[in-house]
Amino acid sequence: MIRQLRRYADRYRHAHGPYGHLFLPYEGEDVVALDCETTGLDSRHAELVSIAAVPVRAGRVCASESMDVHFKPPESLSSDSITIHRLRPVDLDEGEEIADTLEALLAFIGNRPVVGWCIDFDVAMINRYLRPLLGFDLPNATIELSLLYQKKMRYWQPEMEPDLRFEAMAKALQVPMMARHSARGDAVTAGLMYLQLQRATQDH
Repeated sequence: MIRQLRRYADRYRHAHGPYGHLFLPYEGEDVVALDCETTGLDSRHAELVSIAAVPVRAGRVCASESMDVHFKPPESLSSDSITIHRLRPVDLDEGEEIADTLEALLAFIGNRPVVGWCIDFDVAMINRYLRPLLGFDLPNATIELSLLYQKKMRYWQPEMEPDLRFEAMAKALQVPMMARHSARGDAVTAGLMYLQLQRATQDH
């Protein structure tokens, strides 16, 4: 409810400004697969390391059109997070400034829905930087892959509790893993899983 009220307030304040188009209802069929790599799992304290956005259009994941950005090494970058995303400080020395990237990200996504695994976390991470910079949260509709998958599996195999881990879902959907724990790889994999779930819905 709080998030919805905030969206209404953001739309009211920005509808006639330079970002007003982001608040318009999307009328197409594209989505954008989104993934963030961070220094932790608490969106209140973690920092962004990299972000990727990949268009999904006309039954295809358009990996060649992806936006894939690494940021300058954040202060909270630790050996634990490096073990997961494998991005060391030296790998991020030429990274982008987050503030410089956010406007490019908004232009890239537009008002298309964003899809991902634990998409609320990724959006919360983006909003931590976006609201102080531009005064609003990411207004796009979100599609949570695990909820789509859970709904499908409970319909077809109601006696089984679905495994909602990223790797387990990809395996069950026969989707190849693309560079796990890289933002671009996870976004591409998420896009492929979304297409498989859409096809399964259409077939049945």
